[in-house]
Amino acid sequence: MRFQSPLSNLCDVLIQIQDSANLYESTLTANEAATRAVLVDPVLRALGWDTANTNMVEVEKTLDQVRADYALYDNNSIPKIIVEAKSLGTDLNQKKLVMNLVNYAFSFGLNDVFLTDGLVWHHFDNFQPGYLEPRKVIDLVNNNPVECAAYLVQHLDAAKFWPVEQTIDVLSQRIEELESAVSTMQQNLSSLLITRTVQPAIDQPVSLLNISDKIVGDSEDLVFMDLDDVDDIAGKKPSHLRLPDGSILKIKSWKDILRESCKFTLAQNPSIPIPFPDRVGKKVLLFNDVRPAKGISYITEEYNGKTLYIYVNYDSYNCVANSIFVLKQVPKAVFQFPPAIVIE
Repeated sequence: MRFQSPLSNLCDVLIQIQDSANLYESTLTANEAATRAVLVDPVLRALGWDTANTNMVEVEKTLDQVRADYALYDNNSIPKIIVEAKSLGTDLNQKKLVMNLVNYAFSFGLNDVFLTDGLVWHHFDNFQPGYLEPRKVIDLVNNNPVECAAYLVQHLDAAKFWPVEQTIDVLSQRIEELESAVSTMQQNLSSLLITRTVQPAIDQPVSLLNISDKIVGDSEDLVFMDLDDVDDIAGKKPSHLRLPDGSILKIKSWKDILRESCKFTLAQNPSIPIPFPDRVGKKVLLFNDVRPAKGISYITEEYNGKTLYIYVNYDSYNCVANSIFVLKQVPKAVFQFPPAIVIE
């Protein structure tokens, strides 16, 4: 399994750019707008610039009769970087093009200017009389893609100009809340389906495991590992979680295990003391009635008529460890099976 990071994701985009350039070469060499759409926009988006958000990126920005293809703004609406794009294959060393960049730099009052044909990127950051050479030339075809990506991240990443809490953390938190809501809806739908389809005879015991089978399908083919026995999980993903009552849930991440274990525990035990610390019990509160600070991942759950904040900002190992810890708050009468997971 390949580890995915922002840098590796950008490398993938740069490789795809080369494929697109080869595939559409005849069109891109004759059309600057097409070059921007096919080769330049994907790179900017991969670097965090939302090209559809005019607060971040203004296309064909005009100032003092000077027009730049892209003006990249910071969160205070101040232009910080200019990107000028030409059609694929354009000779970027033309003196006329470089002089235009000088005009951009002085008109917009900034240093960082990029000139690109989609495959070759020239970075200028210090125009001086008699010296108009780029600081760096990035050739996506002939240079190492990791080195290209690293340089672009260092000098062209939107995170330099937009606070993390306004970009990554806010989006991440919205994803957490959405995933939690979807999970709850799926469980409610599953419970409704069971209620309608399972009609046991009077006084006939109903197997919780059989009921859960109906939730996920062929659960008899699943190989479960008790949470207590989970050890080497680096680079692996869970696919199913079995809760103490025997219900089996489809999951996609280690954080899903903690999320579902917490929600199950809160549903089964109405007398958990709040705030409730995590397994370490020193600095982090697993359950709290106070919203965590910005940048901390959490989900919310209604508990005893109040909104409860559940801390889920853990790595895979601590997600498992805290799942085991919190499930100990479930009444023993509920336990029919040891909590377990299926690892892909």
